[in-house]
Amino acid sequence: MISIRPPRLALLGLLAPVLVGAAGAGCASAVAAGQNTALDAMNLEEMTDQMAASIARDKKVQAAVAEEGSLKIVIQPVENKMTGEILPRGQAEAFTARVRALLSQHDPERYTWIMNRETFYRLRGTELDSSLGPAPDAINPRYALWGQFFTITDESSKHRSSAYLCVFELTDLDRRNTLWRDSYQVKKTVSKGFLDQ
Repeated sequence: MISIRPPRLALLGLLAPVLVGAAGAGCASAVAAGQNTALDAMNLEEMTDQMAASIARDKKVQAAVAEEGSLKIVIQPVENKMTGEILPRGQAEAFTARVRALLSQHDPERYTWIMNRETFYRLRGTELDSSLGPAPDAINPRYALWGQFFTITDESSKHRSSAYLCVFELTDLDRRNTLWRDSYQVKKTVSKGFLDQ
């Protein structure tokens, strides 16, 4: 079993008050009680650690690397399918970006990361234009790493609980199927006394 545990990334500090659902790791689930039901930096770290380890040990991913060599992957932000929670663009990108960072540290030769079109054209509008390399059409990724976050929230006069389901996929863009999929689940509960403070 592969264990991926690099030092915490600087982006964790930026995500301490994440007001969003989290992404998935297989059969992972947890119940937490605290002062709010939002996802936090600990959820981000646990979730992405599990997702990166799951990709690294997956038999189908290993077979694809053996057949094709380094997998060409584009990273997409997480899609917000949650009810009531806001997922700003930076946070949506952070969840998949941390999975990428973990895989890059652990097995850099197995993955080639392709800049997505939106980022390329955003950077091209800056003074970096001459140093960006080939246009997106010149290098086509074979795979996309992305996720979807879902929530169910239950609220009464005494408490509020939110259950998060975070699903990640590595999609084969040529064959239009899923090479790898995993999920992370967590439930958070808070009493109304905390909410009213």
